Amino acid sequence: MRAGIISDFELSVVNRHIAHRRRGTILSVAAVALAVAISITFVSMQEGFQGMLFDIIVEDLPHITVSSQEGDDYIYLYRSLMEDIWAIPGVAAVSPGLATSATFSYKDNLESVQISGINPIDIDKIYNIAKYVYQGDLASIQDGKRVVIGDKLAERLNVKVGQTVYASFPDAKSTSLVVSGIFSLPTGWPEDIAFVSISTAQDFLGDGDVLTGIDVKLEDVYSAEAVAAELQGQGYKADSWQTLYPDILKTLAIEKFQNNLIMLLIMIIAAFGIGSVMYMLVNEKTAEIGMFMAIGARGGSIRNIFLLESGILGLMGGVVGAIFGLAVSLYLQSLEIKMNAPGGQAITLPIVINPESYLAIVAVAVGLSLIAGLYPARKASRLDPAIAING
Repeated sequence: MRAGIISDFELSVVNRHIAHRRRGTILSVAAVALAVAISITFVSMQEGFQGMLFDIIVEDLPHITVSSQEGDDYIYLYRSLMEDIWAIPGVAAVSPGLATSATFSYKDNLESVQISGINPIDIDKIYNIAKYVYQGDLASIQDGKRVVIGDKLAERLNVKVGQTVYASFPDAKSTSLVVSGIFSLPTGWPEDIAFVSISTAQDFLGDGDVLTGIDVKLEDVYSAEAVAAELQGQGYKADSWQTLYPDILKTLAIEKFQNNLIMLLIMIIAAFGIGSVMYMLVNEKTAEIGMFMAIGARGGSIRNIFLLESGILGLMGGVVGAIFGLAVSLYLQSLEIKMNAPGGQAITLPIVINPESYLAIVAVAVGLSLIAGLYPARKASRLDPAIAING
């Protein structure tokens, strides 16, 4: 009866079982399909959110932030420090900055503001902020006493591009600033931030040629901790993105573990549904199994029949579930969801269609289905032919 690993006899029996027991086949395939579809949707969303968070780290955040030495308010010899930073292999961008508080007034409106003195070209390499400026130009702050502010701050001050605000603060040198640009706030940014040139911020503070921080971007995001440690060895406070944004790492790790556990449990439940169907089939087909053995079928061949049937049901469910999961993922990808984030932006859900993940989930579904069918298959292969034929 053998013509290789799987014989024609075994295939014909499996085909007859699957075709004639339509209700059991449909229920088994549906259970696995649903589990696979849910798992694929979960994985697509999980990988999408992970990719989104990683893109934020790579594209829109500094990998290292250097601040003043302990006991100092400012970084005084920042030019030599910047040269040292650029000398470190793998540094892609360096952005000096001087931050301070101020009060902006326009007519009868007063607002507390965080002034950030920057070099427009350098900061754009770190934060990609220029793409958010929809009125005016970020580079305009280099031309005299000019300021670029966020749209929320502009609304509260009721000020427009070309109008002048008055900046003041205790112990600072009050000054007038022309609004030369307005930008939409990136998600998570404070609403009270305002950009001026470094020289304007230094004149406002009156503390000389100083900085409060230097942002660094690296070619390899995962080398941040090593580079930060090197800068700390020079006496500066240098924090890697892992230290500055620990919640990102925690969120990724927790979500990945939870989602993987949930998916595994769902597929185990579905697979054992197939195991139950196989067990019932063995009980129903006891006499048939006995007849097969009586005409020469060996226990291994009987075991193959039920294992093969379990695997085929798992594969059918996996394929159907993958197609359904892909359809759901594409639908979710097309939706614009109002996120509960600062600014309340409507964004597209970050869904990643990863064929490797889909194949892995289908393979797990088939593997679990085979495991679930193992006990019924072994039971069938060990039946005594005489007792089986008599029921």
